[in-house]
Amino acid sequence: MRVIRYTLQLVITFILIVLSAPAFAVEQTEQLKMLEAKLRKMLGNGVLPIIDVEFHYGSKIDIEDVKGRMNDNGVGITWLGTNEKLGSSESLRLSTLYPEYFVPTTVHGDGKLWHSGDKFFLDNLAIDVKSGKYLAMGEFEARHYVSSTNNRDIHTPVDSPAMQTVFGLSSETGIPFLIHHEAEDSLLPELERMLVKYPKAVVVWCHVGRNRNFNTWRKFKSAAAVKEYLKKYPNLYFDLVASRPGSKFEPTGQIDAIMYDFVMLKTILLPEWKELFEEFPDRFLIGTDINTGRFSKYDNTISTFRTVILDSLRKETAEKIAFKNAWKLMTRQKWKE
Repeated sequence: MRVIRYTLQLVITFILIVLSAPAFAVEQTEQLKMLEAKLRKMLGNGVLPIIDVEFHYGSKIDIEDVKGRMNDNGVGITWLGTNEKLGSSESLRLSTLYPEYFVPTTVHGDGKLWHSGDKFFLDNLAIDVKSGKYLAMGEFEARHYVSSTNNRDIHTPVDSPAMQTVFGLSSETGIPFLIHHEAEDSLLPELERMLVKYPKAVVVWCHVGRNRNFNTWRKFKSAAAVKEYLKKYPNLYFDLVASRPGSKFEPTGQIDAIMYDFVMLKTILLPEWKELFEEFPDRFLIGTDINTGRFSKYDNTISTFRTVILDSLRKETAEKIAFKNAWKLMTRQKWKE
């Protein structure tokens, strides 16, 4: 039954793409004009707009609540990635209904179909990406630990056939995608091989500034390793860790957000990370990593990004990390001053 269902879905999707492609191109142009105007209005009102590149949308979160949180926190645009159950089409539908809020983003690779390398899932993903309707891809999991909101302890290698599909689609289309890969020393080579093999892929490695296990993440204990990777791989970007300063990764009992320190009861950005952001201002983005289980933390997550990170940086750097870098990745054009 699953094979029949996905086959029908592929046929229907292909027909819709063929019939609607010319009209959609105009609609997308109009949406981008609308989004640009919104960001410029926020800037004119003294608000530094944020583009959130990592939001995990499920049907249990009311979309009006998402819009409200965005308004309250100065988030101008969200890359609205959806789960396997909803599929990419739900993000497209919501971005059509609310074009001033959401960028159409393909399904996240974080479910059973993705981790099993399901052919029909990957075929559908390829059709979605090549349709021209989506400005970004979702987050695709390689090594993933159990977390506070899920029990996935799983590893789909970065050089697996499924990941080859994602890297290839990004190379072919220029559409960015996000990757979740726990930075264990032994698992770094598989990512590096793919960055070399697909130099045109636009790769956003999620949650930089985090270390969940000092015993196995010996390399990524400081900003120095991130700097090394930025120099070696020009197609690599990072979104910033969304963990609360001082929060612990339960399986190891370790404080995992390593870019912060506490001075006189105040959270600060460590100097080495500040220097890194200032040296490579074009390579970092904001991703809240919000899902159903973490939706209540949305306000605090944005507040940390603003008050601890963005406020400590030069204006030009803060603007790039807050929204200009994401704008460039999703439009393939620099923000015009």
